[in-house]
Amino acid sequence: MVKTEYLKKLEAELGLMSYKDVKDILSEISDHFDEGVRMGHTEEEIAENLGSPVDLAKAYKEGTSPLLPTAPRKRASEYTNVKREQDPAAGKIFVVIFNIFVAIPLWIALFFIILAAVGIFAGGIAGLVAFCLAIPTFGAYMTPCIFLAVTLGLILIVLFVICFFAVKYFIKGTSAYIKWNKKLWREGF
Repeated sequence: MVKTEYLKKLEAELGLMSYKDVKDILSEISDHFDEGVRMGHTEEEIAENLGSPVDLAKAYKEGTSPLLPTAPRKRASEYTNVKREQDPAAGKIFVVIFNIFVAIPLWIALFFIILAAVGIFAGGIAGLVAFCLAIPTFGAYMTPCIFLAVTLGLILIVLFVICFFAVKYFIKGTSAYIKWNKKLWREGF
């Protein structure tokens, strides 16, 4: 079997692996053929020494290829995790465009929603304090006013909890988003 025939059969057997990995393996085997030819061997001898393309592909997929001293010893699952070369320019362009059209308007809207909720909470506290101070002046309606004050107090506690978590996760989310932006800016996709 000659080099081109061997490489075609090997490529067919490696079919489930990623395109880049298959091309890397084929390039390596092609280099192995070229080196053997330079050393005076025929392509048929080299193909015979490599063994069948089916067995070689199986060995590459399992990461147990003892046939070539320079063969990568990765499992098929590791081939899918190979790091691609990253393009920082694309990351910078994405960060700028995404921030201008999506992130900044969304951040501003969330900021003002949270600010409004905190303002409502502060106004509710002020209103509750004023209402509690005015309860003694209601005379016969004092008992319903006390229940109303307690109800307003419970509503304000719920509003406080909501505001607390909203502010907390807004700050955490903003921090995580800024870190993600920095990473994209430096490293790209």
